[in-house]
Amino acid sequence: MKINRENLLNDLATVRAGLSQREFLEQSSCFVFDGGYVITFNDEISCRKKVDLGVTGAVQAAPLISILEKMDDEDLEVRENEKGELEFKGKRKAFGVTKESEIHLPVDKVEQPSKWHDLSKEFTEAVGLVKHCVSTDESNFKLCCIHLAPEWVEACDNLQIMRVHIKTGLKRSVLVRGTSLGHIVSLAMDRIALTESWIHFKNQNGLVFSCRRHTEEYHPLDKILQFKGHPIVIPKGLAEASDRASVFAMDKAGDALCEVRLKDGVIRIKGQGLSGWFKEVRKVSYNGPPMEFVIAPELLKHISENYQDAEITKTKLKVVGGSWVYCSVLGQPKEEEEETEEAEE
Repeated sequence: MKINRENLLNDLATVRAGLSQREFLEQSSCFVFDGGYVITFNDEISCRKKVDLGVTGAVQAAPLISILEKMDDEDLEVRENEKGELEFKGKRKAFGVTKESEIHLPVDKVEQPSKWHDLSKEFTEAVGLVKHCVSTDESNFKLCCIHLAPEWVEACDNLQIMRVHIKTGLKRSVLVRGTSLGHIVSLAMDRIALTESWIHFKNQNGLVFSCRRHTEEYHPLDKILQFKGHPIVIPKGLAEASDRASVFAMDKAGDALCEVRLKDGVIRIKGQGLSGWFKEVRKVSYNGPPMEFVIAPELLKHISENYQDAEITKTKLKVVGGSWVYCSVLGQPKEEEEETEEAEE
C-alpha cells in the first residue's frame, strides 16, 4: 500500500494527545492500528482517526514519528513484512518498526456515540479562555477541571475564576479535566456527543477526540463573582506589554503567569522565567490601595485588547466583557525598591 508521508504525519499528530508519556497502561504510548483507524488512549483521552495502513497492531509512537519526520520521500510503500514488522519503503531508503500484533490497549472502555450534535465556535473559544484558570494541584481534583454547565463554561484554581456565558447544549453539568479538554481549542471541532462516561468531539477531518467526564458536583461560584469594586481604566498598550512579558513567563514549569502590581496610579507588569525577566511600567487611572495579582499573559492580552474597564477591591479584580466574567484573587503587595523608570502616558 502506498501512502503520502506528510499526510500520515499530520494524521498521527492529531491523535498524539491520547498518548501517555509513561506507559501505566499497556500500549498507552503506542499508535494502535485497527479496522482502518489509528487510535490512542491514556485513560483520560482517546483519539481516533481514519488511517488505513492495511495492518492491525500497536507500534511505539515516538520512534515512528521521529523516523517519518527524518525521511524526505513524498510517498512511501507500507506493508507488514515477514517478521511481522511495519515496514516503510521509499526510493532509496527503508525502515521497519516493531509491531505488536495483539492489541492490549483497552480502547473498548470508550463508548462510541450514536448521535452527534452541532458544536458552536463559541464553545471552543470559551474553553480557550477558561483553561488558563485551571489548577495544577492534583490534591483538589475539581479545581483541575473545566465545568461545563448548560448555560456557561467556567474554571477556578482558587486564585482566579473565569466564566463564559454560552449555550453549551448540555442538559446537565459535566466536569472534564482541563488539560484534556484544552486540546480541542486548536482542533476545529464542530460536533459534540455524550455517552455514559465520555464527552466526544469531532471535526471535519474525521478526528474523534474523547475526554473522560466526571460527575462530581462543582463548587458554586456565583457569590464570589457578584461583588462591586473600585473602577479602574485598563491602560492602552497593556496587550503589547503582556506579549513581551510572556516571552519569559512561558519559560518555566507549569502555566505561564505574569505578575501585575498596581500602586500610586501606576501599573507594573512583570514576566519571569528560567532564562530571564521582563518588566514594564504604565500610568493608569486608579486611586486605591496597592494591589498585586498574577494572570496568564494571553488572558491579560485578550482583556486589554477588548475592554477598558475593570473593578478592583482589596481582595479581588473583576473584568466583565460581554458574555464572560473574570475574577482574580489579589495577593498582598510585596516590599520592593522604588521604581526609577518613568511610566508611559
